[in-house]
Order: sequence, then C-alpha cells, then structure tokens
Amino acid sequence: MKYYFDTLLEETVVSVTWEYETDEDGIYNTEVTQVMYQNIDVLPILSEAAIYELDEAGFRAIAEENNE
Repeated sequence: MKYYFDTLLEETVVSVTWEYETDEDGIYNTEVTQVMYQNIDVLPILSEAAIYELDEAGFRAIAEENNE
C-alpha cells in the first residue's frame, strides 16, 4: 500500500511517499520511496537517520489516522 503525508524534516515541510504492507498483526515491510521538497525528490541525498525519522513519521501518521 502507499501512503502520502506531509511532515517536517529539519524544520522544512516535505511530502513523503511511504509504502507498507499489513496483515492481522499490523504494519510491516515499510519503505520511504519518495521525499519531495519544492518539486524535487531529495530522498537520494538524505542520511539513513533522516530516512529512519521519516519512516517513524509514517507509522505515527497511520496510527493517528486510525485513531480518528
């Protein structure tokens, strides 16, 4: 599945494409596949730590959406 969300990365708003799979146990096999900043995909230049932070933001966004 694909999920799109906006979040802050180093005090800058970016649009993230996050892919994941689900089953009865929850979300797994997650991957940030695109990070857009001013119409440019900046994913190739991000550090592993930044990508991990965005992956965690995807989990939080899904959790917040499911709790509404």
